Amino acid sequence: MISTIAGQSGRVYVQCEALQRHHEDYRLSVFKAEPGSESFVFERVPRSFYHLVLCLAAGFAGSRRLRMHMDCNQKEDLLVYPYFKGTLLAFLWEDPDLPLLERKKTLRRVGEAIQELHGKDWIHIDVKPDNMLVNWTCDKEGNKTVTLEDGKSRQTPHAVENAMWRSPEGQTGRSVTKASDIFSFILVCIYALGGGGFLLLDDHHELANRGIAPEQEILVRHFSYFGPAPEGLFKPVNSEDWCSALKAASEIADEAVKEQPELRFKRRGEELDPEAQNMISGMTNLDPLARTTIYQVLMHQWWQEDT
Repeated sequence: MISTIAGQSGRVYVQCEALQRHHEDYRLSVFKAEPGSESFVFERVPRSFYHLVLCLAAGFAGSRRLRMHMDCNQKEDLLVYPYFKGTLLAFLWEDPDLPLLERKKTLRRVGEAIQELHGKDWIHIDVKPDNMLVNWTCDKEGNKTVTLEDGKSRQTPHAVENAMWRSPEGQTGRSVTKASDIFSFILVCIYALGGGGFLLLDDHHELANRGIAPEQEILVRHFSYFGPAPEGLFKPVNSEDWCSALKAASEIADEAVKEQPELRFKRRGEELDPEAQNMISGMTNLDPLARTTIYQVLMHQWWQEDT
């Protein structure tokens, strides 16, 4: 039996396969929909989120970088979005030879999406490559051109995101600010430019067997690379337990650096050009108040370089 949904626009959508199955209620899955020759996706969402999305769309009407719904059904709390071929994470995995210049163009579009949000005092809090939706075209010579939109935006008081892409303060779920988006954004940049080896956790089972939580491992890595951890990181957290956890991870990182000084970004980044080193250092400052803003990031000279 063919299932159809009518949007507020009057367009009728034929429900196709589930692109992302909901683990409890199949109706809440994300579905591909095809009215005629075009492709869309739709999903049913909680009523509170439905109204939040409508508010967001009104505030960002005409956005060039943020993915906004283009139709809806209020009775079903259903949102319809344009269909994208994949995520930035999958795209980079499948095409490791994508030219550097095209990667930089794509990353700049991510930065511009973050700038749109920050310009209206929103924070994304879930900046990661599998939340960045991409389409691409390929010419006769096999060269690809990528178009990108940011896939999600919300506000929450809890720790969110995949641990690998969180800022140190984001791991605590406290004092999360625009600066937290900046830290996550530079991690995405490092990954997209070939530095995923020291960002990604390869074996969660091994960590579990050693009694180490992914969040703890990521904190130690970030403190090792971008530390030492300053007092400015601890003060805003306002939790004795979390401050103790952060300081413990910082101490482990400091001991690791004593044995392997090359862990520090100052050493790891020596092969990068000075502009790249400068931009990364500002965006990974462990003191959120001292971290570079998105406006400073997009004005940085690094974006003007062709390589």
